[in-house]
Amino acid sequence: MSRTLNRRDALRHGAGLMGGLALAGLTPRAFAQATARIRFGGYVESQEQLKQTLATLKAYSDRNPGVEIVPEFTSFGAFTDKLATEAAGGNAPDMFSVNVDLLGEYARRGVLAPLNGYIPKPLDLSDYVDGAIKAGTLGGQLYAIPNDCIAPAITLKPSVFEETGVPLPDQMWTWEQMAETAVAITKAKGPRFWGLEDAGANYIPCDVFLRGRGKSMFTPERQFGFAREDMAEWFAYWGRLRDAGGVPPGEVQALATGDDPALTGLISGRTAMFPSLTDNFAGLQALTEDPLALHMLPNGFQGGTLAQHHYTYAGNSTGLWIKSPHKDRIIDIIRFMHFDPAGVELYYRGSGVVPASRAGRAALAKEGTDSDRKIIAYIDLLQQNPAAPRYPGVTGMSNMLRRANEAVAFGKMKPQEAADQFIGEAKARL
Repeated sequence: MSRTLNRRDALRHGAGLMGGLALAGLTPRAFAQATARIRFGGYVESQEQLKQTLATLKAYSDRNPGVEIVPEFTSFGAFTDKLATEAAGGNAPDMFSVNVDLLGEYARRGVLAPLNGYIPKPLDLSDYVDGAIKAGTLGGQLYAIPNDCIAPAITLKPSVFEETGVPLPDQMWTWEQMAETAVAITKAKGPRFWGLEDAGANYIPCDVFLRGRGKSMFTPERQFGFAREDMAEWFAYWGRLRDAGGVPPGEVQALATGDDPALTGLISGRTAMFPSLTDNFAGLQALTEDPLALHMLPNGFQGGTLAQHHYTYAGNSTGLWIKSPHKDRIIDIIRFMHFDPAGVELYYRGSGVVPASRAGRAALAKEGTDSDRKIIAYIDLLQQNPAAPRYPGVTGMSNMLRRANEAVAFGKMKPQEAADQFIGEAKARL
């Protein structure tokens, strides 16, 4: 697949490839000689990640006779829908991707197998980022092995700041400063360009916003960690920015809805800043010749004490279906991906995926791409003052936020009404 394909193209072509071809492989000698057919379902964040994941599984299969790995990767939304149907029918993939919210749901439903018995041998996670381990843990039991380490961030184009003369505030800045910066860029650039992408529909920036108010989206007990007025202020913040011209109007922002990063304002040439996550960075950089940079989301509000309120965690972990007959073989596949030098080289190099392990990040920083080094430097920055981890919630949060935020953007709801709608939808899923 060419690097000129966008993410939607990559996922579509990748799905066709995976549907027609199983990645054949072998089992280690320690395992029985009978062929094991292992389905690996999951989601990826970029074409680069898909390519390297497939290469890693191919390398494992080439080394291990008797194992047939059937990869079933797609976008996050399509994957979660498929997983829900398969799990309900008692036919989940043998191994599959989970994030914090999916883990909270499927561990409680008894779909995921507990993994404490595989730690520290054969999987030694002692130098993994604490937030990544917690992202795979529920009730003291580990249910998934972190594949990466990610964090909330703003991806931005430094060239726009240089062109407009608008200064980029320090990493420790306020939500008010971000709004002022966005409006200043819009005014300097002129019509059809905005300083900032509207993140009112983005779950993680919303959680960071709440952290600055001493709250959080969820508590460790998987209950709401905010009040109605907190959520109303979130929608009001973006409404004020919309009115001031700092973010696109609703009809323009709607063009960026979906899983395709090529549609974001940052890549299509409409915005200078994009609140997102670090695991999008390599894929976004691959779509533009303009150098991109990572910057913290705001750390608080004027008059308050600025702290990072940014956590690092695992955006993609691998869990095991509790009914799979191939658990030991699956653990060996994970071992190859995370600890075998050949597997680590393939899985992490050039994929935009940053290891959760300290040793893995050090090796990638030394020999990886410029994008790898930028992500690692940013994650290391957050380790200087780590925030409390991201807590499990429910799936579909961004869609719920998007519906409420768009209702405000199109004048159909007031922020308070949008907050009530969002809370009602999310509460029904708890």
